[in-house]
Amino acid sequence: MKLAWHFSKVNPRFKNREATQGEFFASDTQIRAFIREAVQNSLDAKRPDLQGPVSIRIFVSGDRAALTPETAKRYFRGGWDHFLASDSGLKDAPSRADSCRFITFEDSGTTGLTGDTEQYHEVPGVRNPFYYFFRAEGQSNKQESGRGRWGLGKFVFPRSSRIRSFFAVTVRHDDRKRFLVGQSILRSHHVEDRNYTPDGWFGEKPEKDEPAPPVSDQEFIGQFEEDFCLERKRDPGLSIVVPFCDEAWTIGAILETVLQDYFYVILRDELIVTIEDPDTEYVLNSQTLPGIIEASDEHVRSSVGPLLRLTQWGFDQQSAGALLTLSCDAGKTGLRWTRKTIVPTEFSAVRRALQEYQKAVVRIPVIVQHRTGATRNGHFDIFLEQAEGSTQKRPVFFRDGILIADVRTRLVRDLRSIVAIDSPALTEFLGDAENPAHTEWSEETSHFRGKYTNGAHLLRFVRNTVADLWQLLTEAGEEDDQEVLVDVFSVGTNEGQPGLPVDFESSTTTQPRSIGKERLKSLTAKRRTGRAWRMTRRAGGFRIQGTGRADAAEGALKIRIAYDRRGGNPLRRYTVTDFHLGQRPIQMECEGADAEVTESNELLIIPESPDFSVTVIGFDVNRDLYVQTLASKRPQKIGTQRETLDVE
Repeated sequence: MKLAWHFSKVNPRFKNREATQGEFFASDTQIRAFIREAVQNSLDAKRPDLQGPVSIRIFVSGDRAALTPETAKRYFRGGWDHFLASDSGLKDAPSRADSCRFITFEDSGTTGLTGDTEQYHEVPGVRNPFYYFFRAEGQSNKQESGRGRWGLGKFVFPRSSRIRSFFAVTVRHDDRKRFLVGQSILRSHHVEDRNYTPDGWFGEKPEKDEPAPPVSDQEFIGQFEEDFCLERKRDPGLSIVVPFCDEAWTIGAILETVLQDYFYVILRDELIVTIEDPDTEYVLNSQTLPGIIEASDEHVRSSVGPLLRLTQWGFDQQSAGALLTLSCDAGKTGLRWTRKTIVPTEFSAVRRALQEYQKAVVRIPVIVQHRTGATRNGHFDIFLEQAEGSTQKRPVFFRDGILIADVRTRLVRDLRSIVAIDSPALTEFLGDAENPAHTEWSEETSHFRGKYTNGAHLLRFVRNTVADLWQLLTEAGEEDDQEVLVDVFSVGTNEGQPGLPVDFESSTTTQPRSIGKERLKSLTAKRRTGRAWRMTRRAGGFRIQGTGRADAAEGALKIRIAYDRRGGNPLRRYTVTDFHLGQRPIQMECEGADAEVTESNELLIIPESPDFSVTVIGFDVNRDLYVQTLASKRPQKIGTQRETLDVE
């Protein structure tokens, strides 16, 4: 019997169903979703006896290696009437006369799809990768320590084809049997007035009420491997072929995707990736990776290069046992980074490392609590590097080597950071919170909700640790070392004088122009030995506070604020449409001081205590503030026409 494509007729006893799994991967490009799912499956299928890394080969046919229509005919027999049906759901379907461009993905060092090939329903307690890959949808038999959960990721393979179809050749490591399977997922459609379901299967026509069998004709499989440039032969593993792939799937696009998403696991010697087309070959391993990144275009060099170097340094610190531990004492308030919950000696060690090396590797211990009462100890590591002006605004998260690209967390500035989660307790916890595309975490997923005690709180703790710690480290540096930012920020003494050290970016402080040189020298010496006040940043604003000096309450401070501009004086270019200090969303909180809004962007602060504090927030977090502070005479009586709001 000739091998061909077979689609089932609609059964009147069952509902019509349309495939919607692609919506879970809509945030990724097709090529990125394809590579992420395939690599994840290969890493999860690593053979238990394999000591080295899993190897992957990706081949792009382009036009040169594309199958001619005559050669391709044997692999699409019986399918064209379905592919070209007006209601098949294909918007850019090729024709029978088109050459077949394709992409192949092969792994080595893996188990292949083992299990009973005739199983057609889930059997409790039975692990059958063949069944779950080809015959199940929304079911997965991956262990909780595995990278996948949903059983939907494999939909990216047909989704990547212009005919929504793919082939797979598997050689199983246990019995060494080799099988070929072809599958298609269209929409419910009509051919010659007959109604068909979305699912198609390539091979022999199955008997009534029997599952479609895989192709076992070894001669046919050998010819298939030759035509589609596979190197599988008898090596255990899985080969995937996507026919009629998008023309944008070039070797360059694939290389960039692999570099951005898998530099971490390649550098860790867990993965080797070979990318080929008929003319070019790249082999990505821990030794060749730095050179390939350096030879890439500017976008890849600037985005991946610094992260690669930080990762390698972090791995070296881990191997040398030089990482630091930073514990958070949950107590009654739960997991939250504050000066009260952090261990002072551990915190000081992290600060010293950042001051000395501009880098630190920090391990954060956590406890994962199940609703059943079971608890497991886990941890995650953060790699930190001070990087003034870095374009990276959020930490980069890796769970078990997989990049989780869209984790929602607060912005951080002047910091390059990586969060590495590899402990089994925490990889299971976060894996349960992942969406099917493995791009973000949510406490609302069905695998996560109700499974853990205080799970949402721990999830937010992992997300926000870098931002919270960086704020504490920045504040501590400002409080304990007044000179730490002397080369970065400055206070102008007047329009013609160089600056004095301050602790707030894009800020200037001026004294009245009548100050003489001797007085200026006195003020300079006084500020370098200790100031009566200091300014620190806050999310969406700033805080001015006294340093405890007795003279802090002797005068007053006039604060003028504007959003910074690329050109011109920001204060002169301020408009009331930017913000008004006396109106929402601007909020103020005063302790040991009074504050009066004297102009829409001007504030007069009257200290009453050497330890006064005035916090002003509510500004646009996406814009830099320009803050000018001037010494002022202390008024006899402060006005009362202002609006003071509590900081949430």
